[in-house]
Amino acid sequence: LGGGGLSGGPPVPTPVAVEYSPPSMALDEAVLRGSAWLSLLAWAASEWLKNSSSAERELRARVLFGAGALALLVHSGLAFALRYGWSHALAASDTARETEALFGRSTGLEIFANYAFLLAWGAELAWAWGSLPRYLARPRLLRDASRALFLVMFGSGATVFAEGGWRQLGAAGVLAAVAGWYRGDGTPRHV
Repeated sequence: LGGGGLSGGPPVPTPVAVEYSPPSMALDEAVLRGSAWLSLLAWAASEWLKNSSSAERELRARVLFGAGALALLVHSGLAFALRYGWSHALAASDTARETEALFGRSTGLEIFANYAFLLAWGAELAWAWGSLPRYLARPRLLRDASRALFLVMFGSGATVFAEGGWRQLGAAGVLAAVAGWYRGDGTPRHV
């Protein structure tokens, strides 16, 4: 404590310098993983809602689809900032290492699959919002190719980067999306 005030009153506290400390790694890791899980959950929920003839559900599905894409974009940015120091080479080698550790082999191209997935999701989202009638009328082959891409990317992401019980939860999220493809009012939809 410092000395008394000018009038001889009670002592005035002396300010103490406090240094800024960045958020802990635990918080960084929670936000990083949380954005990936949010992306998976939003995609699964959008797939569940898409197979409906309700305009309100189709709108909700597109909003969730967009939220999932945004969460994945945030996740990718956080991963590059927090884990890889914005180094593509480090991200590529780490992704390949984790893939090889789980599956016993790696192509070394896994990071490019992630880039392509982000671009494909963005293109599909733009199409769905830009011209819903044309998007809904797209050829079944395109719809199924998109579904396969999402299934592979989220399926591998939930197994390669998740551990323990989180892998089972990731599998449950992917299975929920797949189940959504086969539910509905009986009207074949290409959503």
